[in-house]
Order: sequence, then C-alpha cells, then structure tokens
Amino acid sequence: MSAPRRTQDERREATRDALLAAAVALLSERGVAATTLADVAERAGVSKGALTHHFDAKDALLDAALERVGTSLASALTAIWDPMVPPFPRLRRAFAGAVSLVATRPAEVRVFAALAGEGTRDARLGSIAQRHLSALEATFAQGLTLTLDELGVRPKLSPEALARSLVSAALGEALRTGPDADLADLRALWERSLLAQIEL
Repeated sequence: MSAPRRTQDERREATRDALLAAAVALLSERGVAATTLADVAERAGVSKGALTHHFDAKDALLDAALERVGTSLASALTAIWDPMVPPFPRLRRAFAGAVSLVATRPAEVRVFAALAGEGTRDARLGSIAQRHLSALEATFAQGLTLTLDELGVRPKLSPEALARSLVSAALGEALRTGPDADLADLRALWERSLLAQIEL
C-alpha cells in the first residue's frame, strides 16, 4: 500500500525546512558573504524559483535562518536543566552541557554567532539576534537561579551576568575553533570559573 500523498501545505513546509537546513549548513561552512541563494537552492535540491517563492531575498533567508537556530539553541539550553537530577550534579551537568553545545551543535552555534556578528552592521539582523541572545541568556539564568536556590547558595555575580558571560564565551569559541575542537580543557576552566563565583 502506497504512502498517503502529502498535502500542498506539507510539501511547502518540507521545502522550506530543506532550504533552511541547507542555508544553515552553508552559512556554517562558508560564512554570510560567500553564501548565495543559488548555492542554497542547489544544496536543498530545489529550483531557484522554489527558493524565491519562500524567500524573496537573501535578507529574508538570513532572518529565517537566525530564527531557526536561535529557537533550536534555546530549546537545547532548556533541556539541560533536568529537575530530576540533584541540584549540585545538575549544576555541573548543565554547565558542561551548555559548553558542549559548541561541539554537539557546531553548525547552529557558528551560524548564530556569525549572524549575531553581522547584526553589528545590520540593524534588522541585530534586532533578531539580540532577541534570541536575550532568550538564551534568560534560559540559562533561570535554570541557574532555581538550582542555586535549591542549594541555598548565592553567586558573587548575578545569575544573569554569569549567563551572559557563558553564552558570549560559547559563541566566541564557536567562531574561533572548528567543529572537531577538543573542548575538555575549556569546559573544565569555565566550570572552575563558575564555581569560583559561588559561595558554598
């Protein structure tokens, strides 16, 4: 028995997903300036006309790619704060997990960092990047605050400041290193830096 035919909306959504996946991969590999709409269409296996039906200009594609990776990274950060894990192991696990996003989601982190950097020259991209950057920082700060409250300890810096520092360092590291970089030493250093801020 053949599979049921997809609806037009389902086909449209599948094409859009394929285009965004191709855009994220190419932006990670080549950077913003060297990624063209024709390259994205070819990587996605669709015609240039199909691409322009979804994204009429490169700016629209960049906006959507930034929305995609920003939302995905925020979901990943939320997932690392597992309330079933006791608070101190949860703290260490969450910190290691946040740093590990550089290794486990290298394309998404590199694209987010690159597009956030472009936002310093492009007010439209800058506004989108800042919204997602604030969401990433708030997600980590919320988990950190709740966990520290359970431990009954307080950081010397605010959870918001610690979250800002972590997210900024992770994005910077994503641009500085390749996807195969060994982050064990860096992760240990950042963990010690965080723990040094906590008064037990």
